[in-house]
Amino acid sequence: MKIQYINNLRAFACYLVILTHSAMPAISESYGMFMVFFAIIASPSSELFVMISSSLLAPTKEGMIFFYKKRFSKLLGPFLFWSLIILIIKYFQNKISLNELFYDLALFPIKPVTGVYWFVYAICGLYLVIPIISPWLNICKRKELLFVLALWSITLFLPYLNIFLDDSIYNPKGDYYFILTYFGGFIGYLFLGVYLRKYPILYLNKVKAFSSILFILFLGLLPIICGYIFNRNLLILSRENLSITSAFFVIAIFTFFQNFKLPHYMEYVLNIIAKHSYGIYLIHIIIIRDIVWRFLENNRIFHPVIETPLISIVSLLICLAIVRVLSFLPKSKYIVGV
Repeated sequence: MKIQYINNLRAFACYLVILTHSAMPAISESYGMFMVFFAIIASPSSELFVMISSSLLAPTKEGMIFFYKKRFSKLLGPFLFWSLIILIIKYFQNKISLNELFYDLALFPIKPVTGVYWFVYAICGLYLVIPIISPWLNICKRKELLFVLALWSITLFLPYLNIFLDDSIYNPKGDYYFILTYFGGFIGYLFLGVYLRKYPILYLNKVKAFSSILFILFLGLLPIICGYIFNRNLLILSRENLSITSAFFVIAIFTFFQNFKLPHYMEYVLNIIAKHSYGIYLIHIIIIRDIVWRFLENNRIFHPVIETPLISIVSLLICLAIVRVLSFLPKSKYIVGV
């Protein structure tokens, strides 16, 4: 069954992924703040995808083996195909040798061929755990789910202690030797997606809804504002996927799409993007870096406020066109996941 706000979220998250990687090196140092701005507003993209997947897939009533076979068969074929394409492109660009190509291919199960693909490994880990935690998700009470989310939220605040105490208290990417280790990481976004799907934050009054969403965004912006005024390390920390800023941002975005219906013509376009979002994700870095950036190398647009969104929109349209054409090929599910 199609859930429209989920499709809207998926399409929006897809655009944010492209926006994240669209900013070219700044022409002037004075434009640094604009690069940070785009990095921050686009940062919740991966977290949104985790929440979307978890809200749809967890809890599952399917058996473990059947669930793994169904999910990984859709995920891994296109991932392997485009990983190989990226390695071949690197080889012909003289960025890697033939030995390095085979070496990177051999490490494929544990290391992405390009940093952008880290997300697939994270989502694979979450797929593995969904059948295990699903029995509990089926029977847990709202307060119990909130308790788990509260423990997870503590891990989002802990990295800030590193700055204020000038000590390595907690690694924002995870800590194997901490009491809340098993409540940290991207599994928190899985629980958050399940919670917001099961207990959505809905408002009858749209003004109140908009005000509430702005307040949540403001809470997420507080560490950024403090970082800009007092300590720039806070800005860097706030860009992390596992930061309290990212958590507030994804809650605000999720709540917005649950409360506000978009015009039909817009939803029609978003449905197309959502349907092809996985293929778009897999090829977007090739389109941005090897086509759009190369074209703009000697044709830079003066200001990043214009250049970066333009790159992202053009790249999205090119990606969508390519994936849509490829989707008509036989066995396209092994190429673009459709």
